[in-house]
Amino acid sequence: MRYRLERQKSGALAVYNTAYAETMHPGAGPWAEANALYVQGSALAALLLGGGAQEAGRRAAAHRGAPLVLFDVGLGAAANALAAVTCRDELARRGARPRPLHLVSFEAELEALAFALAEADALGYPRGQEPLLRDLLRDGRAERDGLRWEVRVGDFRRRIEEEPERAEVIFFDPFSPRANPELWSLETLEALHRCRPRAGGTRLVTYSTAFGTRAGLLLAGFFVGEGPLPQARRAGTCATTWFADLARPLTPAWLARWRHDREPWPPLTPPAAHRALRERLLEHPQWAQFPAETPAPPEPPPARRIGRTGPGRTGPRRAQSGRTEPRSAEPRSAEPRRAESGRTEPSRTGPSRTGPGRAERPPREASHPGPRRARPRAARRRV
Repeated sequence: MRYRLERQKSGALAVYNTAYAETMHPGAGPWAEANALYVQGSALAALLLGGGAQEAGRRAAAHRGAPLVLFDVGLGAAANALAAVTCRDELARRGARPRPLHLVSFEAELEALAFALAEADALGYPRGQEPLLRDLLRDGRAERDGLRWEVRVGDFRRRIEEEPERAEVIFFDPFSPRANPELWSLETLEALHRCRPRAGGTRLVTYSTAFGTRAGLLLAGFFVGEGPLPQARRAGTCATTWFADLARPLTPAWLARWRHDREPWPPLTPPAAHRALRERLLEHPQWAQFPAETPAPPEPPPARRIGRTGPGRTGPRRAQSGRTEPRSAEPRSAEPRRAESGRTEPSRTGPSRTGPGRAERPPREASHPGPRRARPRAARRRV
């Protein structure tokens, strides 16, 4: 068994994976995070009722009466999926008429689901839903009034390419990019963007706030904003196909922080593609929604300093453009200097080396000065 229960600081029990050394829904616990981040962050209740604020209500009205398709990526111990089922059940219990819910879960294996069913009393949230979980484990699907739940077991990258359904809501909750980089790659995020319905849009919610994750969602074609828990440690990220759905969209100021992050790209992104992806990111239509703030281009790397620096530097100076500049445009005077005592000192250039019978070399013209050559330093005497 690769799973065990761990008590969080909040007092809630969470499922711990010993193979990846990661806890599912750490901190607040699985049920609290599933409801606050995924159910509320996706405006699931408004979509189920066919109303609500901003574009979520308009999109739901366009699909009134049709099943709402929800992709649950990373079924795990089923906290997110059961939170969505409970949301619809509570709406129906209050006398509302919610849309049918078609839940499609993706998971590599169902060991965590079986563990959650065995520990239903300790975890709390699976209580009352045991028949659904048993059907799901036995048949790969479960149905009841207003609910159709299917699970796709296997490699998610292959499964998502073969998936015939189109999702209005995506709960994206795999293991971290460190433990499961394939599911956070740009290729996978682009496949999720292709699963949007033709009429309407898609809203994706995830716990990750990494710069690489948000950059990958932007490059995949989503509009991206802050999650529903801005004060929490796991604030999360919302990504939509309609900009108006975002309550707190990322602004161009985010790009300045992104440029200085150590891991700005999605996992498995080849370095050869960084330049083209950077241009795509800077041209994303999200930044056009902020006309007063235009994204600044990436800062160029600092120019290399050639030669010694400081007052004792020898050799020519090089500007950032790479051109060689002379140290001085005026030739050095060959007249002898006069010290304070009035005595005449020999010139720095030294006595004439032409000797008798030799013609004096004409001085270098001032209009074409050249760089001075550094004199070789005398060898340091060993003691």
